[in-house]
Amino acid sequence: MNPEEVLDDKKFLGHPRGVGALAAGNFFNSFAWGALYAILIFYLYTPYTKGLGFTEGQAASMITAMAACNSIFGILGSWLADRVLGMRKALIIGNMVKGTAFAVLAIPAFSLTQGRIFALIALFLMALPIMGASNASLTGQLYRKSDNGRRDAAFTIHGIANNIAGLVAPVLVGQIGMKNYHIGFLIAAIAAFLYGAVIFITQHKYFGTLGEKPVKPLEEGKFGKIFTRFMIIMVVFIGTIVVLVLNKVMSFQGVLNIITSATFIIPIVFLTNLMSKKDLTAMDRRRMKPFLKLFSAQIVMALCGTMLTSTVAIFIDQKINRNIFGFEVAPGSVGTIYTVLGLALAPVFVWLWTKTRATNIRTTYKYGWGILFSALGYGLLTIPIILFKDSAPYSLLWMVFYYLFLTFSDNLVWPIGSSLVAKLSPDAYDTQMQTAWGQAGTIGNGIALILFNFYQTADEQVNLFPIMTALLLITAVFIFMFSKNIEKDMV
Repeated sequence: MNPEEVLDDKKFLGHPRGVGALAAGNFFNSFAWGALYAILIFYLYTPYTKGLGFTEGQAASMITAMAACNSIFGILGSWLADRVLGMRKALIIGNMVKGTAFAVLAIPAFSLTQGRIFALIALFLMALPIMGASNASLTGQLYRKSDNGRRDAAFTIHGIANNIAGLVAPVLVGQIGMKNYHIGFLIAAIAAFLYGAVIFITQHKYFGTLGEKPVKPLEEGKFGKIFTRFMIIMVVFIGTIVVLVLNKVMSFQGVLNIITSATFIIPIVFLTNLMSKKDLTAMDRRRMKPFLKLFSAQIVMALCGTMLTSTVAIFIDQKINRNIFGFEVAPGSVGTIYTVLGLALAPVFVWLWTKTRATNIRTTYKYGWGILFSALGYGLLTIPIILFKDSAPYSLLWMVFYYLFLTFSDNLVWPIGSSLVAKLSPDAYDTQMQTAWGQAGTIGNGIALILFNFYQTADEQVNLFPIMTALLLITAVFIFMFSKNIEKDMV
């Protein structure tokens, strides 16, 4: 297929067939990560021999640090996709690395030391997202810049695929994890490898030449020099940290402090470099203004995502009554409620954006309302910890309504945000702009690492709920106030 045929393709629910392949990839990606997050934090702080015996605060910090490094190295992944591999190869290789990371965790811990070493190796490999933002960028390339409605719907279709995976993974792996964590990690690894397989099989038939080659390839022979320098720097850097830790010159907290600093410095440097590119047009530079305003709001939303996999997960484990008719629901399986609600509501939003007048609603208003719904969700969780502080464990209904608000938020914030970035991206830096958007997650993780220094136990971390409520409300007001100015610069 030539590029025009791909753009005109409507054989997958009115969309290009490549959207179907990428949605399948999103399904396996979400299944893999959903399976991992359903059990990882509990595996880390459950006592040996079943788990690795870290403290709750250490477990939350380790997962957040991994996610932060994943976001940071996402810059490298997107650079590789744009300049060396092409988006399709980046997706294939990236999922091979990710699958290997999960497979390492699937190896049983024959001793506490071996288990912790394997966990650190796995977390390091998880922090290497070779594919960067290639899925989102390749999705954006399947549409013309003016095709706003279908592109919004495409990212919502991805959301549906994510939700289907999120329905199955926590139930299956969460319950299995109560018996054997390592089987759950093996299932996650298989899902990651399947993602790479889907792209490998469909790449030529569904995408034509899109994503086959780097958008802006390096000069011949230049990659080898860059790669050699990068590896030398990484070996020296990691080796230095290992030596300092082994000699007790640097502590666990010292390593986290280095990562925290990097979560702020690297995104700022990356964004500054991207905005200073000499080949950006006047229109590209004008569109950077609304991007930066939305990016500021996305940092707060990314912090919410970090809380879901750490603070909220610990809250469910230790503060929520999970017994239903005498059956104990695994803490990692409670998130299935979130997914069921997402599956029920996502098709409604696809219909709204493609078949009704709602498609004409100001895009920034959709985004602002999404942030407001997140604020309401965290505000809801604040009620029991203030009014019923001594009545824990709390009813599971608190989580049901919290997830309901977050589902509305997700369908407004995440697909709309990705679609906006696709619209605002310069053609030569499409993947890097999606990666820049993802750096909001890096900064969000950095903020979480700082917060976890002060809020370590389950009893302390619940105090983050009212803080998040206030922060989200302020952010929503910011978006509504500047909506007209943001959209004026998007044209």
